[in-house]
Amino acid sequence: MIFAVNEPEKVPPSEKKSDLETVRAYGNAAFALGAALALLPLIANDGELPDQALMGTLIFAVVGVGLRIEAAIREHGR
Repeated sequence: MIFAVNEPEKVPPSEKKSDLETVRAYGNAAFALGAALALLPLIANDGELPDQALMGTLIFAVVGVGLRIEAAIREHGR
């Protein structure tokens, strides 16, 4: 017979903080990459932004903001 264990793992607070910092750093990097992905083609193409660059920018921006929100929720829940 298999029993499910619902007890959370006991992780030292220092490790939790480093996880939050990692998620926040990935969110910042994704957001910055999205901004760079928009600016570089905009500069190179004399003010016109290709559809692929716009779509990549939106994807990276959403992922970056999502990761930042996740880190904030995790930090608030501690």
